[in-house]
This record gives sequence, structure tokens and C-alpha cells, in this order.
Amino acid sequence: MTQAEVANHTETSERFLRHAEDEFERGDLPQASEKAWGAVAHYIKSVAKQRRWRNRSHSDLSDIVVDLAQETDDPAAVKRLYGSMNGLHANFYEDWYTDQMVAQGIDDARELISRLGNRMKPPVEPRPSQAGRRKR
Repeated sequence: MTQAEVANHTETSERFLRHAEDEFERGDLPQASEKAWGAVAHYIKSVAKQRRWRNRSHSDLSDIVVDLAQETDDPAAVKRLYGSMNGLHANFYEDWYTDQMVAQGIDDARELISRLGNRMKPPVEPRPSQAGRRKR
């Protein structure tokens, strides 16, 4: 892990969130959906890289969110918001969401990133959900 990797994921997250809004304004709902998902995924990766947590798969990202949610004042909201992101990711392939659903999803992405903000900490290995568990 380098600070450059952490910064790259954070900057990519910010850029993708702007792209999600731009794609939404252009009416490209699948792209807007995927960019919002990507913004959240990159933000989660930035925190994971900072903490030296494995983050190579969708499953890893889900586990990381569960662990990070426990550090917030509303773990259930964090998990619900992440579920919304998985819906956006699926919408990229299926294109079934309405304008309102994608707009809400982009708002959810922004809120989730905000709720997970300031989670940068010194390395913590292994992450809580991995303690005592074999690596996949």
C-alpha cells in the first residue's frame, strides 16, 4: 500500500461521482448507474488500501462495508445504502431503473461515501470479519 494508491482511489471516486451526475444529465441511466457504483467501490478501496485490507473482489468490498458500518453511528443505514449501490451495478447490465431510481441511487452513493468518510486509519490487519477466517 502506498499513499499514492490511496489517493488514486479517492480521486477516482470523486471523478466517478461527477461522471455519474453528468451521465444522468445526458440521460444515459446505465452509465450513470455504473459510475455511481464505481465511485463507491473506489472509495471503499481507498479505505481498504489505507488499512491494508484485501480488496480484490465484490465479496471483499461487501465484507469491508459490513466491517466499516460497525464503526458508524448507523450501521443499518450504511448496509442499506450499499445495497442500493449493488442495485445500480445491476442496472448497468439490465437498464430497468427509472430516472428517479437512478437519481436516488446517485444521492445514496454520495451519502454512503459521506457516512464512510474519515475512516482512514493506521493499518489494521486483519479486518474484523477476517479474523480467525481462512483466506478465500
